[in-house]
Amino acid sequence: MIEIDDAGSGSLIGGTGIGIYNHKTQEYFFDLIPIHYFQHPSFSEKKYQDYVIYIIEKAFQQLHFNKKETIYICQSYIFDKLRKWLTHKGYHCENKKIKGPLQNKVETSFNQYVINLGLPKNFITHARYAFGFHRLFKWVMADFQYRSSLCKTGWKSWQKWSSVDTKSYQGIACKNQYCLKCGKLIYKNCPVNIIEYTTNRLWTLALHPKCSKTS
Repeated sequence: MIEIDDAGSGSLIGGTGIGIYNHKTQEYFFDLIPIHYFQHPSFSEKKYQDYVIYIIEKAFQQLHFNKKETIYICQSYIFDKLRKWLTHKGYHCENKKIKGPLQNKVETSFNQYVINLGLPKNFITHARYAFGFHRLFKWVMADFQYRSSLCKTGWKSWQKWSSVDTKSYQGIACKNQYCLKCGKLIYKNCPVNIIEYTTNRLWTLALHPKCSKTS
């Protein structure tokens, strides 16, 4: 049995991971749709769906399986064009909610990818909704000039909120917390620079004074 799944299609940060798993041989293949496919003009043209086919073609060159085996695909919109391509090539494919080994593998691969981009590990390991838009947008706002380049800017939510007004002022940390710019600890009662803005609600984030100078 062959399964195909994605990870990160709902994450503001980064591209999207595509994983393929052969249950019989336990072979696993993972690759990424680059972030620029989720930025204009590629996103509106759905070119990410073409890149999925490119990834699957590479995977099929490395994985060993019988063409007559059924390929089970996650129901994500990412795979709309792939389903038609597989059918045209003579493969038998079916939609399926992917669970088990592949789901775990592809999510782990994507998590490591966004950590390598700079996303704090605790965002993923300690957050129930790690990839919610507004939570990730808060991280982006700590270094907007650079981190905006890591975002799926073709999204309507990005277009709605990315130009939000901000207010910056000095304050004192009321508790130990992590600076969302450098990732290092800010100790309680230390001076901080606070950035405040409103999207779905009022958000505030604290930076070390030295970090806010280059934001």
